[in-house]
Amino acid sequence: MAARPVRKPRRWGRRLGIAAGVLLALVLVAWFAFTSPAPLFSQPPAPTAAEVGAGRAAYWQLRDSRGRAGKVVSFTPAHLAGLGAVASDGFAPDRLRVRTRGRSIVAEASHQLPLGRWLNVTATAEAPSKTFPDTRIKVGAVSFPPWLSRAGIEVVRLLLLARGTDVPPLEWAVRDFAIKEGTVSARLQLPGKMGLVDQLAGVVSTGDVNEADVVRTYCALADSQRKRKSEDFAEQVRRAFAVDPGGDAAAANKASFIALAMLLVDERAGDFAGEARAASKDCRVPAPAASLHGRQDSAKHWAVSAALAVGAGVQLSEAVGEWKELADSLEARSEFAAGDPTGFSMSDVAADRAGFLTATAAARRGQAAPMRRALARVTAEELLPGALLAEKDGMRNAEFVQRYGGIDDPRYKARVREIDAVLERSPLR
Repeated sequence: MAARPVRKPRRWGRRLGIAAGVLLALVLVAWFAFTSPAPLFSQPPAPTAAEVGAGRAAYWQLRDSRGRAGKVVSFTPAHLAGLGAVASDGFAPDRLRVRTRGRSIVAEASHQLPLGRWLNVTATAEAPSKTFPDTRIKVGAVSFPPWLSRAGIEVVRLLLLARGTDVPPLEWAVRDFAIKEGTVSARLQLPGKMGLVDQLAGVVSTGDVNEADVVRTYCALADSQRKRKSEDFAEQVRRAFAVDPGGDAAAANKASFIALAMLLVDERAGDFAGEARAASKDCRVPAPAASLHGRQDSAKHWAVSAALAVGAGVQLSEAVGEWKELADSLEARSEFAAGDPTGFSMSDVAADRAGFLTATAAARRGQAAPMRRALARVTAEELLPGALLAEKDGMRNAEFVQRYGGIDDPRYKARVREIDAVLERSPLR
């Protein structure tokens, strides 16, 4: 009887195992090389009125350079600190710090990752430079030379181009870059889409607001307004939630809040829902001057905060409302005051909180359907209890600081909890 041939063990399984092990090792090496166990710096305190004003002034300079070739911007250390303070507050626990160091500007950013790790990125740009400056980028423990850093920035530019953002070549985006006595100046050419709502929508949108629902609701609101004009905010809310959702109530509620802000405050709120702004242009109507308890500012605060809550999240919605009030508290003579500041208004804070608390509740699946029915017949008192309009208005920064310390002070937080307690007694919540 012939002997059976001995089969040699197959080697592909062993090779596959080795390859998988090598790949896993590379992934682990990259994970620990490019991430860190702690952020670059501790979480900054909540911004002061001066920091909010400085951050807003810096933003306005950037906004004014959109779509314009050769617009010169100039950022003092206060501007840079304000940008970092506002960003760190709005996106906590992530954080940003921008400052000058000798002839360089240094931007440090930390983003929280799973498993207790942090993505730490430091970008250092050297001055002076006639065109886009030499920039070194460090990610985690890995530093990239200027040529490789520039290549990475160029890749980001190309990705933005692919998404439809008209970003100019780097040589034209930044020119005449200089740093003198801590002040940064440059000639910028930025994309035309630089509005606040544009940027919030493009960068921090939750991405789960249905464009078609927003367009349908906005056009229904516009049609109702053409048929019978109304400046009653509560009626506009009832109209927004009377539209047949045609499906999931939570999704329809989110769309209604976005459409309401588009109609009453700014059509760019539609950017939280893809191309809703462009898709609804044929049914556009002028924004009615809607008021809540006779106050147009309360209606706008309520609508914007609700839209931000469903479009970008509650944390940013709360922060934006507080930033606005802090900026309003600046003295008119402050270098960062805009126009004639109206002062810090706890009534406006109450309207902000009423908007985003209502929107948050209406977006929860278990509450969405009954909230939609309630909002379709809501009254002004249910939207914002009139007693909260007696909250202190017109506080200059000195008075606000004396009374409340700041927006992270226990005294301020205690007053906000009292406002929330009143709001929680509303039938809506």
